[in-house]
Amino acid sequence: MTPILVIDRDAETRLIARRVLERAGFAVATAARHYRPGARDFDLVIADLAQVSLDALRRRYPRARVLAISDEGRAELAKPFTASQLLSAVRLCLARR
Repeated sequence: MTPILVIDRDAETRLIARRVLERAGFAVATAARHYRPGARDFDLVIADLAQVSLDALRRRYPRARVLAISDEGRAELAKPFTASQLLSAVRLCLARR
């Protein structure tokens, strides 16, 4: 399974993203703020730009692709998003490896 981390301040957004991604076969962890990983690496980090900067994410998770989400229109995926929009963005981001 592909491990994905979802960082978003909104609990409902985290829950919906987790459900959609797990149904699609991904292993998902969620956090309201920066996640403090143990030995686990992530292939993809989906993060709200209001929560954390892209530079900080890239430093903390150097091997992971980053998919920026935002309700302010300055991200790769605008909130609110549909399940199909989320899955499409995730697959596209992972395919860029």
